[in-house]
Amino acid sequence: MGQEVEIKQLTVKAVKDLQKSLDASKDDVSGLATLSSIFKSTVIGAETMKDKDFEQFPIQALTELSNEILVYNGLGAKDDKGGELGKKN
Repeated sequence: MGQEVEIKQLTVKAVKDLQKSLDASKDDVSGLATLSSIFKSTVIGAETMKDKDFEQFPIQALTELSNEILVYNGLGAKDDKGGELGKKN
């Protein structure tokens, strides 16, 4: 995306709130609602962004960054070589 972002580490309550938000958007076919929920909850300064704002970014970049954010917050897993568990590198 060509920019640096600062992410925050979530509290247990914030993780639970994020999981509820993700459950609510599980029917989102494009995944944009899911990505925006992750970013609004974890990226400093993204709290005020509208869902439409996220349409301006490449979907692959948003997805990759959201995966890193989830791993950072203990909601994803990586193997000892940095690869995502369950995915071929």
